[in-house]
Amino acid sequence: MLYEFCLAGWNLDDRVGGKEKFGGLRCYAFSEDEKLNTEIQEIIRKYEYLSVKTCEKCGSAGKLRVVNGWDITLCINHYIKDISVIHIKDDSVFLNDGFLFKLSEIKKIDTLNSFRGMQVYLSGDETYISLNVRNPNYYLLLRSLPLHLFSEEDGNKIRLMFENLEDCEICGYKALWKDHCLRCNEEPWQESLLEDYEDKTEYVKRSQMLLFMDQDSYEEVSDFCDRSFEKTENYRILFNEEEFKEFEKDW
Repeated sequence: MLYEFCLAGWNLDDRVGGKEKFGGLRCYAFSEDEKLNTEIQEIIRKYEYLSVKTCEKCGSAGKLRVVNGWDITLCINHYIKDISVIHIKDDSVFLNDGFLFKLSEIKKIDTLNSFRGMQVYLSGDETYISLNVRNPNYYLLLRSLPLHLFSEEDGNKIRLMFENLEDCEICGYKALWKDHCLRCNEEPWQESLLEDYEDKTEYVKRSQMLLFMDQDSYEEVSDFCDRSFEKTENYRILFNEEEFKEFEKDW
């Protein structure tokens, strides 16, 4: 950016202010030369835009993320390092690269919030390890756990849930359970939605476009590392590129 300032004719004795704000570059520069100032402001806008499209760690394509409450621009590879991803290898469970516990060491499991969270108690330990749906592969772990570790009621409900999953028309995965999708959290079509939508096609199409916008990076992370659910064979995307661009612009 500063190099382009020089090419435009910027006086090197004039000060340029800059800082990071909300995950992107902010630059402050002004010239009394109206023509030069117009060119400088165009350069600033160009690089402020690029700053929220470029990973600040490696320079590859990135997007604005929220990490520990702070806005930061990262590619998916660097962003994933700040997320606690569950991995299962044989009898061992890991959180990222750190060993967590062995399945054979579990004494009991309490579930929370309609199975969206769990507290894992290990043999010989009164404390517990908390995991929830914000950990990618959470449902893969829940599916892998022996049912006798849960209460009888919870065990039966978990078994029925995984045995009766249906295809989600919004995200395209076999993850639909009763009134919501376990993967994308969207509701399936129901007649009551006719109050807000013309028909089922309009609802599914709009929900798909919102999912593709992926403002919170949830879908990108799921595609990158979550193996909890299988893709459906007959998934159809109901919008085209032009429709998505128009929707994104108006959102």
